[in-house]
Amino acid sequence: MNLTIALLLTAFIALLAGKLVFAGGHNQAREPAVAKNQQLTAEIDAFLNEYEEQWDLQDPSKLAELWDQNDDQPFYLAEEQDEWRIGWEQVMGYFDPEGESTADSIRMRFDGTQARWLSEDLAFAKFWIRFDTKMQFLPTPIGTDARASAIFRKTDAGWRLITWAESPGTPILYIERLYKLHKEDGEASPLPYIQTLYGRHTRDDFDEYMKTHSK
Repeated sequence: MNLTIALLLTAFIALLAGKLVFAGGHNQAREPAVAKNQQLTAEIDAFLNEYEEQWDLQDPSKLAELWDQNDDQPFYLAEEQDEWRIGWEQVMGYFDPEGESTADSIRMRFDGTQARWLSEDLAFAKFWIRFDTKMQFLPTPIGTDARASAIFRKTDAGWRLITWAESPGTPILYIERLYKLHKEDGEASPLPYIQTLYGRHTRDDFDEYMKTHSK
């Protein structure tokens, strides 16, 4: 491949990646999302501050203390896990796994909380997670952030969790954000390669689908 063709191909892939980012992010909310019930939001935000303190103990097994122990089927989805944990055995298997911990330090911070009532004793909230950690098998600390949501039950002891879900953004948008925040001089964008992976992951029958399901 000569240099001219190679440069054109590189430019095309970069343009395609940019178009995908635009297509995926074109309909972003223009105003901050604010729930109607700010008193409830403040209560849930205060609970999440308490949950931060539990994380600061560096003993995730203690997190269960802020879950509703009378609920027989908690749901938990961590951003790094492939599948949901359902029920106490699976959830505690995440909080307190067998064997030695591979984490030297974990810091969880929550902000951007907004909440609404689901029933007289249940509330739903959305918030953001900032996660920093040093794992023994990684050479340096890492940091991530993700959207999250949870369902809380009002008990005699106060608010307690029954469901938790962490929801990172789509990879191409999240990587674009990290690249803009942290790129160094001369560092190439990873977006073209991510676009290539997206292409490889498209189902084989999608071309046939588009023949009868296109705008």
